[in-house]
Amino acid sequence: MLPERPLSAAFLGAAAEPLRAELGSAPWTLEALEKTLGDLVREAQKAYPTIALGAESFVAYVAPRVRSEVELRQLRAGDVYLACALVARERSALQIWESQLVPSLDPALAKMRLAPERVLEVKQLLRAQLLVGEGSSPPRITSFTGHGDLHGWLRVTAVRAALKLLRREKREVLVDGDTVLADRTSGDDPELSYIKEVYRAQFKSAFQFALDSLSDREKNLLRQNIVDGLGIDDLAGLYRAHRATVARWLAAARETLLRRARERFMQHARIGSAECNSILRMVHSQLDGTIRRRLQSA
Repeated sequence: MLPERPLSAAFLGAAAEPLRAELGSAPWTLEALEKTLGDLVREAQKAYPTIALGAESFVAYVAPRVRSEVELRQLRAGDVYLACALVARERSALQIWESQLVPSLDPALAKMRLAPERVLEVKQLLRAQLLVGEGSSPPRITSFTGHGDLHGWLRVTAVRAALKLLRREKREVLVDGDTVLADRTSGDDPELSYIKEVYRAQFKSAFQFALDSLSDREKNLLRQNIVDGLGIDDLAGLYRAHRATVARWLAAARETLLRRARERFMQHARIGSAECNSILRMVHSQLDGTIRRRLQSA
């Protein structure tokens, strides 16, 4: 049930100044905001009806995590509602954490072939980091913005926690090698190996989709540069264009490829922008190898 006090007042009171200025400047804007917030609360309560969390508290929690009304409309209401309730230590939310969220980590941790005691240690570490916080740091669940899937965000967080434990003990994670995301061998960084294991199908599909969407000239430029090894001066002579022009063409082709691959990857892997950026940073140094293989097989 929604409160009598406008939700927009609670939301704008916690929002950053640019967003307050954007949404609070006209009556019709406030009316639209009120409806959007009401829909968000109803969607969240429908997803987790057992959670007892005030609507005003929820929208005030959401406010600092969005930068525009568009982001607000795209929010995963149920996921951020659950995160908010976990921060508030709401009883039903904590039960959902133990009965649903923590068990959902088992498949990801199983791929790392952790010993049972290590799995328990990772889960306990997550409880401390995400729900309690460390020292003066707030619970890390507060960093979840609701723009991606909570289960996916939690899975990545759990794997990183496990890898930190393994690295501290100077142990290696035994995962199957793969050449979809990188050219490395069994000496791989463990976190990158895990990413290859979990996301390789989605990454391969997204990258191929992006490559197929390029124009013939863009594909030829990338092939001639990366596969054939032609430099900017070589390409400038080949295309009878200034080297600065060719450099812009090449940079634009690469940027288009990576942007489209990123968008497709986020959509298919059901991850948020921050998680996607983290994954792509890990494989950035190896992207030329991926492009080379795709172009050679095209």
